[in-house]
Amino acid sequence: MELHTDERLSAASTGCSSSQAEGASVSHLLPKDVQQQIARHPCYSKQAHKYARMHLPVAPACNIQCNYCNRKYDCSNESRPGVVSHLVDPHGALKQFRAIKKRAPNLTVVGIAGPGDALANPKATFSALKLIREEDPTAQLCISTNGLMLAEYADELAAHGVHHLTITINTIDPVIAAKIYPWVYYNHRRLRGLAAAERLIANQLAGLEAAAKLGMLVKVNTVLIPGINDQQIATLSAAVKARGALMHNIMPLISAAEHGTYFGVTGQRGPTEAELSSARDASGQFMPQMTHCQQCRADAVGTLGGGCGTEAASETSQPIKIAVATNGGPLINTHFGHAQQFEIYQLDSATTEFHFLERRQVAQYCNGASECPEEEADKQAMFKAIEDCRMVLCSRIGIAPWRTLEQMGITPNVDHAFAPIDEALATLAKTQLAPKADSHKESNDEVCHY
Repeated sequence: MELHTDERLSAASTGCSSSQAEGASVSHLLPKDVQQQIARHPCYSKQAHKYARMHLPVAPACNIQCNYCNRKYDCSNESRPGVVSHLVDPHGALKQFRAIKKRAPNLTVVGIAGPGDALANPKATFSALKLIREEDPTAQLCISTNGLMLAEYADELAAHGVHHLTITINTIDPVIAAKIYPWVYYNHRRLRGLAAAERLIANQLAGLEAAAKLGMLVKVNTVLIPGINDQQIATLSAAVKARGALMHNIMPLISAAEHGTYFGVTGQRGPTEAELSSARDASGQFMPQMTHCQQCRADAVGTLGGGCGTEAASETSQPIKIAVATNGGPLINTHFGHAQQFEIYQLDSATTEFHFLERRQVAQYCNGASECPEEEADKQAMFKAIEDCRMVLCSRIGIAPWRTLEQMGITPNVDHAFAPIDEALATLAKTQLAPKADSHKESNDEVCHY
């Protein structure tokens, strides 16, 4: 067995600091074969941050209700679990996978994380997994689940090649669980109160144990809710470790009132950094901690990267990124104001090539065929979504947003309208942007993964 440095317990806050909190010295040993299995999975290993993952939004239904969850469809403006811009069927998911894989050779992980529960939508989930596996046998398949139906479907998951599994388990105490889950729908019955809590916990633990015995690498997610489950973290961690869990991911409660969750509208606060660190310390006595979770959308695509720290970096230390206005196709044929998403590409200064980084959802602000209104709130969100990019490629753009982008230091570019995205990026890498990149080759990985 060897020490996997990623899994050394760290109570560092969710910033760019790499220092450990005093006293957080517990280290965990993982077998070499496990290290190899997680080496290209960014949700299991910090060292895998250069690899991309893709969530397929094929599972809209859920069989439990959580007080911290409000699922939203056709939603572009919230970055949290349970929201998507567009639901797709399994064949639509395959089409999306093919399009992204073509432009993102670093895509290694394909998962299903909702926006409901993967195993509350078994037909769609298993159909999508089958199609992806047939398309790319090297893709690492994974799902996220609340665990209610896991024991029933564990064998089928293994048969479909699922080797990485995330279960959200917030407590093993039914009294506490009843404060988190208003109801559970199981065997055609809606259970409430302690009956719902007891059923959910029993099924979660049985499913975890079954999955672990089948050789799946199980990560347990726990939403830290101050005053509700924060004093039971060590007990929970010990229990899931004993049943075969590999890693624990303790996430802060997202409780903004505008999200419309029960906890949000009733004023339940999220944890402080100190509370989150303390919970991770408590759990870290039993198992490795994941501390770099981004609490992704159910249609997230790309790496787990992002800007880090609060200090503004100089232009010469910033990675070179290009945003491409798109509605999902392979061509640059989208008007800037009509874009529903931007694909973000980052220049690798070592190879002088652009690599797919992520997809950012936005709400289009133009509704007409040509002219766009100038006083729309969504315009600002659009600009905000690409503020770290050096250039934006699109088929057309109005003069007002053109000037705004230039004032932000972003170059609008319509020279490659209707050309393939790949060809445009290759041309730009060799001409306009390559000389700038050569002057500071060490800046291509200014991404904080915590």
